[in-house]
Amino acid sequence: MAVARRKQQQWLKACFSAWKQTDVAYSKLAHSRNLSLNMVWAFECLSEHPEGVEPAVLADEANLLRQTMTVVLNDLEDQGLVTRKFHPTDRRKKIILLTEAGLQVCSEILNTIARCELEALSELSEEDQHLLFKLTTRFCQGLVSKLSLSANDDNK
Repeated sequence: MAVARRKQQQWLKACFSAWKQTDVAYSKLAHSRNLSLNMVWAFECLSEHPEGVEPAVLADEANLLRQTMTVVLNDLEDQGLVTRKFHPTDRRKKIILLTEAGLQVCSEILNTIARCELEALSELSEEDQHLLFKLTTRFCQGLVSKLSLSANDDNK
């Protein structure tokens, strides 16, 4: 039992190391375009809302704190990549829209990421791709469940 547990811990350590390397690679790509990784996540969400979207919705969709999204949007606005407009029915709210320059940068970075991800995925057979998705989904769902339970126990 202890040997199996040690082996699982080694696998998890290697898996988390690979995930960290992936984060570093995404960050390097973003920084090469004078962007932060959070800006890339904002672009991903903005690309799904060509009509514009409220900052709070962006923050929720990007899984970022609202304060963090405010900083990201300020930086994107300073670079001329997004603009803030008044909400059409509630003047207390703002709508975030990509500018023409923002559309170009957004498209370029997201297309580069998609191309790289697809090229990496194509190195696996279709069977391996299916297995990867199946096992990753199952592991992540289990991990989210266990972490949520642990967080709830800590809040008691």
